[in-house]
Amino acid sequence: MPLEVGQIAGDYEISSLLGKGGMGRVYRVRNVISNRIEAMKVLLADVAAEADLGDRFIGEIRTLARLDHPNIAKFHSAFKVENQLVMVMEFVEGITLSQQSRKGPIPLEEVLSYVTQTLAALGYAHQSGVIHRDIKPANIMVTPHGVVKLMDFGIAKSNLDPLVTRPGTTMGSMLYMSPEQVRGTAVDARSDIYSVGVMLYELTAGRRPFEAESTFAILDAQLNAAPKPPVEVNPALPAALNDIILTALDKEPARRFQSAEAFRNALESIRSRPAETVFVPAPTKTLPAVTAPAVGKKNHRGLWMAAGAAACVCVLAGAAYMLPHFLKSSAAGKPAAVAAQVQPLSTAAQTPAQVAAKPPAEATPAPSVTRPPEPSSMRQVAKAEARKSAPALPQNSIPNTQTASPVVQPQPSAVAPPAGPSQEELDAASEDLTKMHSRADAVRGSLDHLRAQQAASGLNISPEIAASATRLDSFLAAADHALQAGNLSSARKNMDKAESDLSKLEERFGR
Repeated sequence: MPLEVGQIAGDYEISSLLGKGGMGRVYRVRNVISNRIEAMKVLLADVAAEADLGDRFIGEIRTLARLDHPNIAKFHSAFKVENQLVMVMEFVEGITLSQQSRKGPIPLEEVLSYVTQTLAALGYAHQSGVIHRDIKPANIMVTPHGVVKLMDFGIAKSNLDPLVTRPGTTMGSMLYMSPEQVRGTAVDARSDIYSVGVMLYELTAGRRPFEAESTFAILDAQLNAAPKPPVEVNPALPAALNDIILTALDKEPARRFQSAEAFRNALESIRSRPAETVFVPAPTKTLPAVTAPAVGKKNHRGLWMAAGAAACVCVLAGAAYMLPHFLKSSAAGKPAAVAAQVQPLSTAAQTPAQVAAKPPAEATPAPSVTRPPEPSSMRQVAKAEARKSAPALPQNSIPNTQTASPVVQPQPSAVAPPAGPSQEELDAASEDLTKMHSRADAVRGSLDHLRAQQAASGLNISPEIAASATRLDSFLAAADHALQAGNLSSARKNMDKAESDLSKLEERFGR
């Protein structure tokens, strides 16, 4: 029988009813000895009469008893009351993501925080051999301080206490089920990743990827229909986030993120670039011009092209501003003939075609192991690069004032200099390089996690992985500098070298 408010069950006093279902109820209780407020989940079915339900509930108890993570509601105790199973857990004060989303759109930064915390909990559970199998907003509790608590491991699959599931049996919430769950086939951690993708789609686009009037139609869509890109539902979404969500929702597990950690690192790389992740919940509002994606054949091309164009403008503007001042100060105190000779150089230095036509040896610095600057500091970097690349007078061009040698003016070349790369080519290279930086950020997160794990065991990461990571940073930095200088050929060569190491690291970390 259901417990009543005020009733004593073991050492617990029933305070209120928190939730109920067909087979059980959850109560807010007070331990009469410790006076601590806790949550009590009671299986209403008679354990002896409903052996299957009893076994499943015991499986949930044993699964939670193994897990200890700040984003998972903690298990405290378990016992029987009049042949009914009881589980006592941490009482989490807050509301579910489902309840919060019904109040109105959630700002993107909060959504990403909630989902990355959920993925942190899932990554820990997966490493412990536990697959949740019922990820949905109703099972994600958020405290008033913004801390996520993953709830309800009632149908979780554990490698130590496996639940007996007949072949062909479908388990989970149909709106969030992975294709393999719909088929009733074996599932692994990538099934939870799909469910998180559905949830992230819903929280950012304002609707689920698959909605229909019948259960059959929804399950059929989970198996066969391609989701509409979320950026088409909510144009305010960053293009990179659109791609991440679609990757998580791939029908084939092998083409999704291969771990919760990889998924979380991809989202963290977006959160680290606030200028690209401004979110306006209302679909009728627009982003500031600097972040609004342009309409094009590809969902993400406009955004990357805009970022590349902005970087190129900053480089040219910095060069135009700093170079005349530099040359003016260099010419001060020199003979008039020297100043006259400098003037043609300053004019040529402000021409983009001349800047782009510099030999690769001048435009591309030696590879550096330092990480390339973030977009927010691109203007300062552009100015610094303009100072460093300002042409100095050759020693043999300064006349000997004692002998008053005549100044030899430069003769025009009979052969026109080769044309530099077009703006379209530079924009395309900037787009490709920005994508590589995003991928590299995700790999670095996985690498940092591996370093921490190895250090805890007194080990180091393999020299091969460390060398690949160092080369990757070096080639990306060199490509950045080359592209800022307009040297497309050198930028592409360094990007090709970086791609080789990046692909190896992504394969190593399951991306």
